[in-house]
Amino acid sequence: MSIATRATAAYRLVQQQRDNPSSRDDAGAGVARVAGRLASLLGIDPKQVRPERVRDRRSLPLEPVTLHATDPDDPRRGYTFTYLDPSYDDESFFLLAPCPLCSAPVPLAEIRGLADLGAFLAAGPEPLPQDGGMPPDSYPDSFDEHPAHLADCPYHETRRVGLMRRGQCSEALDLDGPPRLEVPLEQRLPWYSGSALLLLPSRAG
Repeated sequence: MSIATRATAAYRLVQQQRDNPSSRDDAGAGVARVAGRLASLLGIDPKQVRPERVRDRRSLPLEPVTLHATDPDDPRRGYTFTYLDPSYDDESFFLLAPCPLCSAPVPLAEIRGLADLGAFLAAGPEPLPQDGGMPPDSYPDSFDEHPAHLADCPYHETRRVGLMRRGQCSEALDLDGPPRLEVPLEQRLPWYSGSALLLLPSRAG
């Protein structure tokens, strides 16, 4: 298939998605637009991309949109992707596939073009350290401590990360232990007292 033919087909897919009433100014406009982008990237009909649910953009914390793409040559086969924020059109898709250690569906590859998907399908995921050490560079940042990892997986999210993901930042900081008491300067530097403290150099100065 020539470049011109592929380009024309991609353009028609995008136009088809824009003409779809569900992609107009409704609550799912961003999700529908992202689904159309994925269909164009994969070269399939937008009807073969199904969002898992319509996300309420007012909800917190931020949750990625999950998209299921069906293979047009084999309806029983499909691929699942996530996309962080439909409000932006320049983010990557992430392919969800079984974790090599716990088999839970987690992001294993960043997909910015069809060749990225092809590279993953050709080589598969690289081996992981069994102790949960730093994953190889081929793994996306979103793989590490992803909430879908099973509890016994070394890459399962820590309690701190879980709280942060749910917007409970103060609770996550409390895991550091009781707050440290500020010791007065005259107690830290007992040889200084009274007016001698005024002679100490100031950081602001």
